[in-house]
Amino acid sequence: MIMGNKNIHVPIPKDCGRVIDLGCGPATWTMDMATDLTAVNFVGVDISPIYPAAIHPRNCAFSRECIVSGLTQPDCSFDVAYQRNVAPGFTLEHWTRSIAEAYRILKPGGYFESVETDVRVHDAGPMTNACFDHMVMSMASRSVDPAVVRSLDKLMISAGFVDVRVVEYRVPLGEYGGKLGQLWKQNMTAIMETVKPHLAKAGHIGEQQAGEMISEMGRETKSGDFRSFQTVYVTYGRKPL
Repeated sequence: MIMGNKNIHVPIPKDCGRVIDLGCGPATWTMDMATDLTAVNFVGVDISPIYPAAIHPRNCAFSRECIVSGLTQPDCSFDVAYQRNVAPGFTLEHWTRSIAEAYRILKPGGYFESVETDVRVHDAGPMTNACFDHMVMSMASRSVDPAVVRSLDKLMISAGFVDVRVVEYRVPLGEYGGKLGQLWKQNMTAIMETVKPHLAKAGHIGEQQAGEMISEMGRETKSGDFRSFQTVYVTYGRKPL
């Protein structure tokens, strides 16, 4: 919905193309794509084996691998490398390694696409800002800089990619944004609840106080008094021929 009902921005060879999903997680994206493009082969890799072990499309395969430690995939073996939602766990060094790995495994002319959400929230209420400030502090404690998602194009260019482009999508956070705003709010609230212990630790507050902060964020984003939004960055580039 955020991206105009597109699952990807770069071209995929429709006949015998090969696509790798780097950090596929439960592989929802991978399997959706494999179902739509039955003549394309998809590979999903993740450090945590939460992807389907048995039931998945025939043109889909998965393996447990760490992107930043180096993949077992051979050089120049994929037409497209795709990566999404890894920013909360990636240091700058992780980014540099993963982009270099994407470059290595792509065929000449192949594309790398990254989709990441900026942690910054705009035009928000005080408690909504507080929630995201605590998230930034928690990330900083792990040497993770959320601002990197705004300069992935520079990292791709440094790695050797050409024709690098950035597409920005503004995503409403709250009821004012209709169905999309409601879904995004549910998503962000669920994330905040999941990482509540980390928010509390980062801010030197109790978990109960962190929970109250999240609840207040829910009220602020429902009231209509604030038209909060975040930005999703789609950054992609091509390996030279």
